[in-house]
Amino acid sequence: MKAKADSIAGLHGTVAIISAFMTVSVLTAYSESPVEGRTAPDTRVDLRRYGLPPGFFKPKADESCNGQIILYRFVAWLNNDSVAVGFNTSPNCRAVPNRKVDGIARLLVFNVGGSLKTQRDIQYLADGNGELVAEGDAGRGPGGTLLFRIQSVNLDEQGRSESKSGVLLLDKDLRDVLRIDKFLEQTTFIDHALIFQEGFTLGNDRTYSVFDGVPPAEVKRWQQNWPMDARDRKFGEHEVAFMVCQQEVRPGEYLSTGVVYAGAKQRCTLTAEGDDHSAWTVPLRDGETASIVGLLADGSVVGNINVRGSNAGQLVIWRKNQPTERLRWLPDEYCGRLDSVTPDMSRYAAFASDECDSIWTLLKLRRNPTNTVGHWFVFDRKSRTLIAERPFPKNGRAALSPDGLRYATFEAGELRIYVLPKPE
Repeated sequence: MKAKADSIAGLHGTVAIISAFMTVSVLTAYSESPVEGRTAPDTRVDLRRYGLPPGFFKPKADESCNGQIILYRFVAWLNNDSVAVGFNTSPNCRAVPNRKVDGIARLLVFNVGGSLKTQRDIQYLADGNGELVAEGDAGRGPGGTLLFRIQSVNLDEQGRSESKSGVLLLDKDLRDVLRIDKFLEQTTFIDHALIFQEGFTLGNDRTYSVFDGVPPAEVKRWQQNWPMDARDRKFGEHEVAFMVCQQEVRPGEYLSTGVVYAGAKQRCTLTAEGDDHSAWTVPLRDGETASIVGLLADGSVVGNINVRGSNAGQLVIWRKNQPTERLRWLPDEYCGRLDSVTPDMSRYAAFASDECDSIWTLLKLRRNPTNTVGHWFVFDRKSRTLIAERPFPKNGRAALSPDGLRYATFEAGELRIYVLPKPE
């Protein structure tokens, strides 16, 4: 089943590096050791006052029960003055083996000064019926809405597990805007329009629809025929971008194939295609591969090129008929993913870890299996120096405000808001 497969893939990606929203952790339930040079937050809200369960931020608390219960923990900006934080108040595990967990997620919206603006509880199907489930997601939706993703595993009439998914959009007062019971393929990079795949197919012909605006309405529906060797696909409001890679199956002979051969040399090309089917391409160097991060409003494409000897790779912007722009990015010893950006990408943020997929990582994990701290970076494209850099625990969340002047974290039992330097 599509939703189930995506759940497993999502969990695998989290183990490899990071989930869609950043994760944080602390060494004790509601305190953390002081870090030299850390800038104090400008706003702190103790979320235990609002029902945060005891021990919510204990190390590995979100990994209990082998991922069979859907859990929520998130922080997201609705606009420059309002930030939402959410968590499940329901148990992370079954109290007894034969009693399913009934999920309750608590959503809170604060202003930048830490005053509560509104709150709401949402009931959801939390129990995976013994199946592996993905973590519950929430984040910024189109038009400043809050996108609350719904994933569940139900039993059909024959008692078989059946995966379902949908999205619930809420306004700044946490009132329902729209619920759509379809599989969400992804949101766009900047406006956070919703991209749905219609039905499920293993073929290259697929039908998509785009919902945008407030309240969201279907603004586009089309059929996309992907090349058989398409590796990575991202959607913009008016474009798609994908990476195709031919493989050297015999010396000097490169072929397009839907099968990925381990160790085969590759020739990859980025392709960006507009609504009118006009396209432009950027070939990568022989043997070079890359992932697509997203599309900007002007149709340019943000990507991450894999670099030999570097875990982080190189963050870039590809533009039609222009040289590739290389952006300041993580140190080579880290691996990470771009997690928050301003609409013009003048500022961007990432959570990173030095526990990357290598033999050295495996050796390090054997020596230090309880390492629960990563690193948080905030970049400004006009600045030569990082505007924020700090150790960051792994089982919380963080997000950059739309104007890039603040970032919020959900960690150590608190909502914290930090003010960033103004642009130069």
